[in-house]
Amino acid sequence: MPIISTVGRKQPKMRAFIALLYLLLCLGAVTMVYPFLLMISLSFTSPVDQHEFTIMPRYWRDDAALFRKYLESKYDEDINYFNRFLVRDDARFEDLRPPVVNRAAVGDWQEFAKTLPPEHLNLAHQGSVSRITPESLRKYRTFLLKRFGGRLEALNLAYHEMNTGWSDTNITYPSDHWEDRQTRPLATRKYQDFVQFKTSLPARYRIPVSMDGMWWDWLRSQYGKELETLSQRHAIAYQTAADVHLPDRLPAGRNLAEDWTTFVRKECPLHYITLGPQAAPAFREMLRQRYGVIAEFNRVRGTSYRDWSEVTMSTSVPSDDAARLDWSDFVSGSAPAEYIRLDTPEWRYREWLRGRYGDIGGLNRAYGTAFTAFSNITPPRFESDWAEVLADRKAIRREFVVRNYREVAEYILLHGRAVWNTVVLVVGLLVVTLIVNPLAAYALSRYRLPGTYKILLFLLATMAFPAEVTMIPGFLLLKSAHLLNTYWALILPTMASGYSIFLLKGFFDSLPRELYEAAMLDGAREATMFTRITVPLSKPVLAVIALGTFTFAYGSFMWAFLVCQDQRMWTLMVWLFQMQIWAPQFMIMAALVLAAIPTLLVFIFCQNIIMRGIILPVEK
Repeated sequence: MPIISTVGRKQPKMRAFIALLYLLLCLGAVTMVYPFLLMISLSFTSPVDQHEFTIMPRYWRDDAALFRKYLESKYDEDINYFNRFLVRDDARFEDLRPPVVNRAAVGDWQEFAKTLPPEHLNLAHQGSVSRITPESLRKYRTFLLKRFGGRLEALNLAYHEMNTGWSDTNITYPSDHWEDRQTRPLATRKYQDFVQFKTSLPARYRIPVSMDGMWWDWLRSQYGKELETLSQRHAIAYQTAADVHLPDRLPAGRNLAEDWTTFVRKECPLHYITLGPQAAPAFREMLRQRYGVIAEFNRVRGTSYRDWSEVTMSTSVPSDDAARLDWSDFVSGSAPAEYIRLDTPEWRYREWLRGRYGDIGGLNRAYGTAFTAFSNITPPRFESDWAEVLADRKAIRREFVVRNYREVAEYILLHGRAVWNTVVLVVGLLVVTLIVNPLAAYALSRYRLPGTYKILLFLLATMAFPAEVTMIPGFLLLKSAHLLNTYWALILPTMASGYSIFLLKGFFDSLPRELYEAAMLDGAREATMFTRITVPLSKPVLAVIALGTFTFAYGSFMWAFLVCQDQRMWTLMVWLFQMQIWAPQFMIMAALVLAAIPTLLVFIFCQNIIMRGIILPVEK
């Protein structure tokens, strides 16, 4: 019968009391559910939004938030890298907002970018400060997997490598940062395959190198961040950092020419520098001073010149190592600055616009702008990034939704035998627990032993000490038995539980004795009565014990790590614990959500039996 009668429920005070109870229960539910929802939400974030703490990640519904995440990923989670490319001053990913897009300008920039050679394009999404596998690296490994038909030995043979798996950290792309001074194309099979991979990707996976950004970055390192100081030195009224452009040849102003010459000789990547034929006499003079006689030059270079006048000068940086060194030293030292030209992506873009529109007036009419010269035009990189997000927002959003969980799943599946070890531990412990504990409780319940209560007191005493107290003695016992780093070390010490035996003994005592008497009259043995009477009637409490055993075995990492220090024997929780040492917060949250799924599924599928075990019927 109910505790509160039907008539009593109609009283105003009782209704208010019941409403208060429901309110407290709802508040309790919120305090449990809200942190769990926050954990799920954080598992879909990245460094740019991991501190927002919202129930639903903002980028799921807000394109502006998605834009910030896209920029963070595209520029390798490095704000300095982003500022260099976008010629910005100390911008933060968190503060970026979508720009107003000039469709004509963005369309021209994207069309022009398709004409650039690989040496003018960096691969986007290729680095990760948070140690999440970059999107481009994942695509590159997929490309190689298809290229070599899944045969790792063929890849190792072709690339002269010793990779042990397709997720091996050694399987990565060649250096692809073309703003580095000494970067150059490589005459290797791996590099040629990489170039083919890079050119096969959609345009949003390639970033035209920003030499204007590199020039601005160098100027800041020399003269500080104040544009006024730089404007006074160069006699140019810079309004923003985007107005600072790298000239393609020696400029007219004395200070500007001095800075330009220093930058070209010391910082500018060699593959963007060209020399006019007028510099050939100075180049031959440098070679004569370096080698002394033509015979020594021929010996080093493998040539057969008869006189220095026959030596030719390459207008661009040579590929041969010895010739490249001479050419580089010439540019860095005695090359006349007036004969140096820069072939950068920005100046190619400006010449491309000149060829399309003829004069600056035609471009201004097409763009609705007021540029005074082609040399003042800044490539619309930021606007192009926003246009890329708008054009492919579904695929970009999908990548951010799945990447943390994909990273955790690959970490679990590809490191050791985590899943297999965990399955063996859970299944093995469930089996022995549901055999040993019921048998012990059945013996105490059926046979009135003289020391029954002392045994129960001993079992209860084991519950008074934390598990950590018995870890060292248990470890020493297993070591003496030579069971460390085995499945027995995980299962044997925890197969008997004082709490489970005590609980089962109390439940068995409540079963009607008449059932056993009738079975004995029919000639049933103890084993038959145990399997045919006791176990079927005890399913609810056995389900509760099984759930507790599963939760303990699945979630335990300290004992599993202590007795199985061999990585091949580590369970899932040990690997996840190790991951917390280096993984970012959002990746840990994704790991916790994935780790909670098996326990949740077990409870959902077994909840009816479990509830029957929690609320034991004592009367009908």
